[in-house]
Amino acid sequence: MDGENVLVTGANGHIGFALSKALVERGYNVRASVRDKTDPNLVSHLSSLDVEIVELDLMQPETIEAAMNGIEGLFQVAAVYKSWAWDPEEEIINPSIIGGINALKAARNANVKKVIFTSSTAAVGRSGPGGRALTEADWNSASKHPYSYAKTEAERRAWDYAKAVDMNVVVINPTAVIGPYFHRHTPSTLLFDKILKGELKSLPPQTFGYVDVRDVALGHILAYENENAEGRHILCTQCVNGFELMDLIEEIDPELEVPRKIEPMWKIRLFARLEATRAIFGHTPRITPQTVKEYMGKITNYDSSKARGVLGWNPMDLKDSIRDTINWIRHNLS
Repeated sequence: MDGENVLVTGANGHIGFALSKALVERGYNVRASVRDKTDPNLVSHLSSLDVEIVELDLMQPETIEAAMNGIEGLFQVAAVYKSWAWDPEEEIINPSIIGGINALKAARNANVKKVIFTSSTAAVGRSGPGGRALTEADWNSASKHPYSYAKTEAERRAWDYAKAVDMNVVVINPTAVIGPYFHRHTPSTLLFDKILKGELKSLPPQTFGYVDVRDVALGHILAYENENAEGRHILCTQCVNGFELMDLIEEIDPELEVPRKIEPMWKIRLFARLEATRAIFGHTPRITPQTVKEYMGKITNYDSSKARGVLGWNPMDLKDSIRDTINWIRHNLS
């Protein structure tokens, strides 16, 4: 695989940057795409890597065709990672669903031999009664949450297209991604920022699966290099509830004051409804009723044995990942 030409879309994002970095270190020739090459926020950190930076917009197929020239492998990472928008269809849903298919069509036209498609456990769902560990066979089919719907539908359509044209596509489904190398906060890293600033006084009633971005990058590369890799691959290091997460943070830095109270569901629901009402008058809601329904008060449990067994994926300890996340924020974003 050494010396192969690969394209990483959304290379300025958390996963995209870590993946581009790991691919370069592994000897690949990396073409890294961003939507706007003239925006220093998108390219300044990428320019520290030995990559070719190109401009690409998933909603403009001609830009994808141009970026695909001479490419042997595609890592389709680009997507919008947020839970709320003024126009969710335009800002969250279409870029994932239509953009994902546009990337696959361009890859097929360019005779790209293999595509690694970044999805999410948002497309897998949340555990049901009894907390059964969800596997690659599970789908988050009923969700109305904009991000989860976008990821689920984008992945379904990617599979439909790949099967229709007999394309070699492998999917990666990470849980909440933390770890270093982010240059602006994502919904997954923001919690740690709030704790460092002492802004989080209580915890939401939710359990999260976490995975380090370096392990996500490695999972993508292992899936690309393994000829037997097929289907979906859940990447989850560990699922922890709020108290367990605070215990880990306290072990890492006993000086930090971590919240020890979990808000009741009725209070969270009420707050989300108030935020939604205020949104009518132009306020950006901090939480939405859809987010509460999707993520709060549910057991979360994922089975990542397929990635571990088939790909040989062996993630780092969650505590090390949390430590590196906190240190990254302190040294790069505070």
